[in-house]
Amino acid sequence: MKKLTIYLLLVVFLIVLFSFGVYASGEPVTLIIGVTQPKGGGFQGDMVQVFADELERLTDGALKVKAHYGGSLSSNERELAEMAQAGAIDISIGATTYMLGWAPSAKVFDLPFMFDDVDHFKRTTQGELGEYLSEQMLDDGVVLLGFLLPGFRSIFNNKRPIKTVEDMRGLKIRCMESPVYVDLFKLLGMLPTPMPSSELFSALQTGVVDAGENDPASVVSWGWIDVIKYYSLDRHTLSANVMVMNKAKFDSFSTDIQKAIKAAALSSMNYQLDYIAKAWDTSIEMIEAKGVQVNELPAEEIAKIREIVSPIIDQYRDEIGSNVLDMVRDASKYK
Repeated sequence: MKKLTIYLLLVVFLIVLFSFGVYASGEPVTLIIGVTQPKGGGFQGDMVQVFADELERLTDGALKVKAHYGGSLSSNERELAEMAQAGAIDISIGATTYMLGWAPSAKVFDLPFMFDDVDHFKRTTQGELGEYLSEQMLDDGVVLLGFLLPGFRSIFNNKRPIKTVEDMRGLKIRCMESPVYVDLFKLLGMLPTPMPSSELFSALQTGVVDAGENDPASVVSWGWIDVIKYYSLDRHTLSANVMVMNKAKFDSFSTDIQKAIKAAALSSMNYQLDYIAKAWDTSIEMIEAKGVQVNELPAEEIAKIREIVSPIIDQYRDEIGSNVLDMVRDASKYK
């Protein structure tokens, strides 16, 4: 009986020990995260550090984070996502476009003119839609920890400033590897070429493409400001990124540790959304300082663009789900 009691006490001790994410040696567990953005810059700012600090605080040092910045593990966000899925790393951050195989309804983020502003994005992704997409990913070996927003996307090129819809026609534009983006730019009379962001710099240099499109912070962090002449602000779509974690690693922790991981992720997302709301003007100033000509498209031209690309929403309605479109629209302040 005495031996049984000692054995049970030992089992309880080990359960408690592991519930704090610590190995029997007492050493903390280090989570490996891979990102393409530079440390303390780009559209993430200090988001990864905020996550690391908050996670260490919430777990009393039981969990730590080792971050690999600037694409040092891979500059291809799809590869980083697949590394997290396979368990080669624990966490990755990348565009939703590269996770469409896990969450097909995430195509909603590729649709044009769906989101009003940062607050609309936050209400949507931290509400019903975020939970819905998280459920879609669970059977693909990853846990969705949250959404971040690089910003609203506009077109840059080396041929001419875009002031009207007609100025877009005939431009060879690199686009996201998403059918929505391909269809979007075809409707605008452009020649879309899907490719990873990591290949765009050389493609612009060599003339493989004339143009690209992205948010201001990404234009700066990827170095495209060194190889473009014009940046025309039409804000046709937004960039949505997600932080995902290997599900097996997540499931290896106790409920309390899992809650701490999600809470730390939420704190880092809120930091990033506040950061990006203030970073637009700073990024535009940096782009202009490089000699790039920046212009706003007139409201009447934006209205024309919206009209031209509006059929895309109905085209992808069944694939994305009318319920998902409703989730986005219900969170709008203009509903």
